[in-house]
Amino acid sequence: MSAAERIVSRDAPMALAQVARVRAELVALHLGVATEVVPVRTTGDRWMGDLAEVDGKGAFTKEVDAALLAGEADLAVHCVKDIPADRPLPEGTVFAAFLARDDIRYALIHPGGLPLDRLPAGTRVGTSSVRRCAQLAA
Repeated sequence: MSAAERIVSRDAPMALAQVARVRAELVALHLGVATEVVPVRTTGDRWMGDLAEVDGKGAFTKEVDAALLAGEADLAVHCVKDIPADRPLPEGTVFAAFLARDDIRYALIHPGGLPLDRLPAGTRVGTSSVRRCAQLAA
């Protein structure tokens, strides 16, 4: 490791929280290592329309990967859900490590405090996640 590891990531709050976890892991494994965060605003963060119009999930990774490949950072932190599964990783990059998974339970917030199994038929649940939609349908 170099004197100060530069970590590039989206500048979104959840992405930066993941970077904080990566930094803590690096310090625990390599005492005294210094890290610097290189935040990047991605197309996906700026775009408010249909992601299919701006490279789909790649809209959340393209600028981060470009910064890494340009030498502006030593490593990149991505949320796995943001990585396109329909194409290979950019040449010159690899998945080097994964954080331990957090608690996978989700929270349902209902104004009346109803649990999921007591929601009336036809209840609308707000999510943009294809995976969560499939879980709810099941």
